[in-house]
Amino acid sequence: MMVSGIMMLAKAQKAENWYRYYDAEKDTYGYKDAQGKIKISARFTGITPTPTFKNIIAVTEGRTNKSYYLLKNGQKVAKDSLYAWDMTYDCEQEGKIRFRDRVTDRVGFLDNNGKVVIPAVYNDARPFYNGLSLVIHNGKRICADGTPYKADLCEHWSWNGITALINNRGEIIADSVDITAIENLNWFSCKIVDSVADTTLYTSFKTKKGKYYTFINYQKEFTNWLYNQFLINLKSKALLLNCFDEIIVERVWKQTLRKTYSKAAFIREYGALLQKKMAAVKQGQVEVTIIKEELNAFTYSKQFKPFYTDCGEPNIARYPSFDVITSHYDGNHQLSYQEHFSFLKTGNGYKLIALALNPGYNSL
Repeated sequence: MMVSGIMMLAKAQKAENWYRYYDAEKDTYGYKDAQGKIKISARFTGITPTPTFKNIIAVTEGRTNKSYYLLKNGQKVAKDSLYAWDMTYDCEQEGKIRFRDRVTDRVGFLDNNGKVVIPAVYNDARPFYNGLSLVIHNGKRICADGTPYKADLCEHWSWNGITALINNRGEIIADSVDITAIENLNWFSCKIVDSVADTTLYTSFKTKKGKYYTFINYQKEFTNWLYNQFLINLKSKALLLNCFDEIIVERVWKQTLRKTYSKAAFIREYGALLQKKMAAVKQGQVEVTIIKEELNAFTYSKQFKPFYTDCGEPNIARYPSFDVITSHYDGNHQLSYQEHFSFLKTGNGYKLIALALNPGYNSL
C-alpha cells in the first residue's frame, strides 16, 4: 500500500501513553499502560521499539520481520513508507512523524492519527521543534568525498540541496538557509522581529515576507555563560551551585576509569583542582575548544532521564551539552594530553556534569 492510501486509515486515538517492556525469553518488546496492564504483547524486535508509545510508532514484527507504522487502535499505516536514518526509524515529535515515499524518494509528515499532513515533497527533513522543521529540497545524494552517489560504491553519503525552514503547514518560511547557521539553535526561543538580532547571542533567518525569525544560539549562550558567569566566581560555594546533583569523574584509578560523586562530595574531593583548572582557562593559559556533545545513556544515570526525549534520545533541542576541552603541550609544542569538562543545560541553567582528567593525574 502506498502512502496515498493512508488517508482512509486514521481514527481518533487515546492520549494515554504506553510504555515499552521487554520479554527476555522471547527477546521481543511490547507495550504496557501506566498501570502495568499489557496493551500489546511482546512481539516487536530490532531497532524500532520506541520507549514511549504516544500515538504512532514504527515497529518491526519479530516473527514476520515486517515493518510499519502502528496506531493504538491496531491499524497499520504507511507500511511501505517508513522513514529511517542511521539504522533507526523515526519517532513521533510534536504530533508528527516522518515518512518516505518509496516511489518518489521524497519525505513528508504524518500526523499522530496516521494522516498525511505535509506531502512527501522534500529530499529530507528534520523533526519538528516548536512548530518548525528544517528540510532539504532540490537536492541530490553525494558521497562523503563529494563525488556523485552510487549505492554500491558510497558507504557514507549526504544530501546536497537547498535547506529551508517550514512551518506546521509545510509552508516555506525561509529558503536557502545557510547550513552552517542552523546548528545549536534553541528552537523554543523563536521571535519574529523586523531586523537581524545581536549576533553575539542570536542567529536570524530572513523570511520570505521580509521579517526575521530569531533564535538563541546555544553555543554562543553557553560560551557567554562560561566566560562571563562561571569563570567569574570560582569559589567553592559558587562551584557547588554550578554543579549537577551528581558528577562523573574519569581518570585512571587502579581498577576503575570512572567514578560518580554527589556534588558535595565532588567539591570536597576535586573543588580545589577544578578551581585551578578553570583559573587557567580564565587567564588564557591553556588552549580551549568548545564542542557540542550528546548525553550517553551508558554513562549517565537515571537522574539524567528528564534530559532525554520520549524517543529515548538526548533532548538536544531543549537540553544541549557542551565539552570544554583544554589542550596541553610539551616542551616541543607537541600535544601531550587533553582534559574535558562537560556541562549540561538544565531547567536551572548550565551545570557541570563530568570531567575527564589527565591520565597521569594523581594529586594537586
